[in-house]
Amino acid sequence: MVQSTRHASSWPVGPGEMVECIRRHDWAATALGPIAGWPPHLRTALDICLASPIPTAILWGDERLQLYNDAYRPIARERHPAILGRPVLENWPDARELIRPMLDRVFASGEPTLAESWPVLLDSPAGVPDERFFTFSFSAIRDRYGVVVGALHTAIESTAQVRAGQRLRELMNDTGLGANFHALFQSAPVPLLLLAPPSFHVVAANAASLRALGEPRETLVGRPVYEVFARWPNRRPIEAQLRASLERVLANRTPDTLPMVAQEGSPGQRWWSVINTPMLDPRGEVALVIHRAEDVTELVRLRSATEAKAQLDCEQRALMERLCGAATAFTDGRTDDGGVAKRQSRLIAGMLDSITDYVYAIDREHRFAYANHAMRRLLGTAHDPIGKTFSELGYPQALVQRLDSHIRLVFETGEAVDDELSLTSPTGTRAYYQFVWSPVRGEDGRVERVVGVSRDTSERRRMEERLRQGEARQSFLLQLGDRIRGLDDAARLMARVTAMVGRHLRVGRCGYGEVTDCGQFFVVERDWTDGAMPSLAGRVALADFGEAVVAQYRAGQTVVLDDTLEDARTRGAAKAYAGAGHLRAGVSVPLIKGGRFVAAFYVHQSQPRRWRDEEVALLGEVAERTWAAVARARAERALRESERRYRALFDAIDEGFCLVEKVDTAPGLPSDYRYLVTNPAFAKHTGIEGVVGRTMREVFPDAAASWYDTFDSIIGSGEAFRFEHGLITHGRVFDVYTCRLDDGTRRRVAVIFNDITERKRHEQHQRLLLNELNHRVKNTLVTVQSMAMQSFRPGTEPEQARQQFEGRLMALSRAHDILTRESWGGAPLEGIVQEAIAPYRDQHHDRLHAAGPQVWLPPRHALAFAMVLHELGTNAVKYGALSNADGRIEISWTANGSLRLRWTESGGPAVVPPARRGFGSRLIERGLRHEIGGRVALEFAPGGVVCTIETPLGDSGAVANMAWAEGTNAA
Repeated sequence: MVQSTRHASSWPVGPGEMVECIRRHDWAATALGPIAGWPPHLRTALDICLASPIPTAILWGDERLQLYNDAYRPIARERHPAILGRPVLENWPDARELIRPMLDRVFASGEPTLAESWPVLLDSPAGVPDERFFTFSFSAIRDRYGVVVGALHTAIESTAQVRAGQRLRELMNDTGLGANFHALFQSAPVPLLLLAPPSFHVVAANAASLRALGEPRETLVGRPVYEVFARWPNRRPIEAQLRASLERVLANRTPDTLPMVAQEGSPGQRWWSVINTPMLDPRGEVALVIHRAEDVTELVRLRSATEAKAQLDCEQRALMERLCGAATAFTDGRTDDGGVAKRQSRLIAGMLDSITDYVYAIDREHRFAYANHAMRRLLGTAHDPIGKTFSELGYPQALVQRLDSHIRLVFETGEAVDDELSLTSPTGTRAYYQFVWSPVRGEDGRVERVVGVSRDTSERRRMEERLRQGEARQSFLLQLGDRIRGLDDAARLMARVTAMVGRHLRVGRCGYGEVTDCGQFFVVERDWTDGAMPSLAGRVALADFGEAVVAQYRAGQTVVLDDTLEDARTRGAAKAYAGAGHLRAGVSVPLIKGGRFVAAFYVHQSQPRRWRDEEVALLGEVAERTWAAVARARAERALRESERRYRALFDAIDEGFCLVEKVDTAPGLPSDYRYLVTNPAFAKHTGIEGVVGRTMREVFPDAAASWYDTFDSIIGSGEAFRFEHGLITHGRVFDVYTCRLDDGTRRRVAVIFNDITERKRHEQHQRLLLNELNHRVKNTLVTVQSMAMQSFRPGTEPEQARQQFEGRLMALSRAHDILTRESWGGAPLEGIVQEAIAPYRDQHHDRLHAAGPQVWLPPRHALAFAMVLHELGTNAVKYGALSNADGRIEISWTANGSLRLRWTESGGPAVVPPARRGFGSRLIERGLRHEIGGRVALEFAPGGVVCTIETPLGDSGAVANMAWAEGTNAA
């Protein structure tokens, strides 16, 4: 490894607390080792980190040991300096679930990761913890072999943007603005800002404003609007005007317009038209201000140019008068000194030839007596114009007559005449000229010549025309915007736009069409026509109109056709243009979205037409506005349809739904959430109505803290979570699915839940049944096994053993029959007793008696009593009261808080206590006692066997099913 030879005490260098902290830290106790042995790529990364003005940290090695700069210390807060050199996941346990996967991705693949608007508590200037938001990023640091050995971690504060978004949502809720306003705001073609009083921070900016101001959204949103002018040299007077305007909006609650705002500085001065419009909340207070600033530089320049031109014209008129005077003196030639006259003539001639104005003299026969160089170039004649009339120079007859009439008037009246005429020179150039004709008098006072000075005013005319057209275009676009505002149906919107444009431009057809996904066809739903030109509605193949035209479309270039029969781009496509209503001229503006030709706005007519630039520019703006308006209308319609379907589904589904938003609570207080939306099933499942607007802690004050912890975790990680939870206050169990609503707020959680109480009960019952069945089967098998072992024990006669075993099986079977009839919910004691003595009644029907109240036995008690009664009966037949002709058996029971059953034999042979206890005796005394949890007494009295059984009623005295098996095995 290449190591630095610099001593630890000399590096890192620079000012700041962290430089000193890193220098003095005991790095030998960490995985990084002594600072002198750090690799060059770590040193370089740390130098960059320490010099960075934004919070930056380095996470190094497999343990992700953390090093950081001074800007990072406010984020670390009380953790500083303990976290220096320690693993980042130990430093930030509360953010471990966020950081771990991001770092794993960086170290595994080298790909950078990003977590936006993560909340962090920092101390405010007053020392109070304040929640601020940062965007965290992690990027790979590689060694010289390209291996990822660390991560560079930056934290860029986004508090202003987050709080602006929160403030915007609150204000939009206050003013009743929703998704429709947001769509209109974003699609507006003019720059718009939403300002939040009283500080007038920018809480939203549309795309047009970002383009106009040249700033990204993240740097603009969250700042006071006055900072927008920070780079303007004249920011102070502009800021003063804006503050005054906004104050008037707050005071008057009405829109306020600023005087024209000039932006000075490079690349030249620009002009803005500004209007501030208030949005009122339900209380009538100003909740938002819409700040509209439109760039009107071009219009201002046109107006300014016109005003300057007018001033220049005034000045030039005086100049022309002076030129006329000079020309008069030049053409007159009268002087007392011939030499002086010649020198003056040459001087004046040189002066007149050097100017750009057209200077000439006309004699009484209306022939040119003089023309300066500019006039000669204008006339463009091969011969000298001197001695020729306007007619002989090729001027149009109508113009000749007009010029001659003005010249004649000067000769007749001796007064100057001025006029502005449209002139087409012999070279074919058409222009506008301003004329001034002045008289030249002889010694007798008679007008001998007319001196004319002309100036080309074509540029001024064109400028005035552009100004007029620009104002007309703006006026038309404003009218168009007013007419389509509020239209939410795309078809009606297109019909209104095309009709207005078609009539305004006086064309034969106007429409808007869209390109199919395959890019081969142009589909027009409907268009506007003047009644003479047919509609183009339907499906048209793009290729029919010529490859060159389609290529322009796909390149995003507006197609302007003055005459389709003469244009080289339409050669070979004459049939298609003829079939499209004898299309001879048209303009089509393609719309490129996402790099693909998707639509076009067009105007057509059946006669050739030379389209003006202003008309093409207007169509370009209309096309973009139409696209935005159609997209908005369709989006709004789709949204309404979606909302309608959603609402129908929302109201019909059985699952409960609610949308909750995290509430800003004071530092140190637990989280809380406010209900924003619920569906009818929410009230049905929870039994609570009217929760919208209330907080969870208000609605469910006893809710467990885990609810809030779960929601906080979901907001932080963005991962959905599913769990089951009981609503204790209502005895219900819910299957709950929660996820963060990705609407940019990172504060809202959607909750879908279903009442699964009955399902859980069925599942619990099913588990009980399965457990019961399992125990019963085991119990039965163990019982059968025990009966078999005792019945077929060595020394027992096979036939006797078989009979005993079958009898015991039949007793067990009869008890099972009773329980099956009762669905194993228990059995009546009387039924168990009757079934047990039924085999003996056929022979001894008058010697067995049973009586007692109605008692319901649990299943295991019923089986135990059935087996015991069977053993007692079998013993009575073999040895007891039923073994002779005189014996009797009395079975009686009482129930008073506990069950007491007594089996009494009498009249049988004298009873002698057995020398050893057999299976039956052990079953009665031990097995039954363990099974029923009571007391069993078996007496071998001389007069007859007596068995007394006592047990508590219900399940309180019962033991587990396995007790039976344990008792029998133990016996």
